Amino acid sequence: MTESISYVVILGGPEPEPELLAIVFDDGQAIPLFDSTEEAEEFLESTGDFGREWYAIEMSAGDLASLLAHQSEEVRHIAISPPPEDMAGGMEIQVLDIETFTVLLERQAEVAEEPEEKPKRGFLRRLFGR
Repeated sequence: MTESISYVVILGGPEPEPELLAIVFDDGQAIPLFDSTEEAEEFLESTGDFGREWYAIEMSAGDLASLLAHQSEEVRHIAISPPPEDMAGGMEIQVLDIETFTVLLERQAEVAEEPEEKPKRGFLRRLFGR
């Protein structure tokens, strides 16, 4: 099995069932995606009291793809490492289309589950089992 990449998202909210945090920007809503839990927690701290109901969680490509598949139609983007709220003035947010990103995650999850190829051995080694 190959080593899988993990992603950090923010879950929680005021509802009993945790949900993915969606942020609002010029082109609609986006799910913020971070490189580390520390980066996500810094983002949450910058939101003040709002951030108390949310927490950063690391997940695999397959798990994230499953969660993204259940997002409302209003959430159409992934925001890559958005800056903390207190730094947002005039900063650009890099976004990806959520459907395209989900397809990439699903492919990444498939590759992670594929067995690694065994090194090719010569004829004599295969013949004698060495």
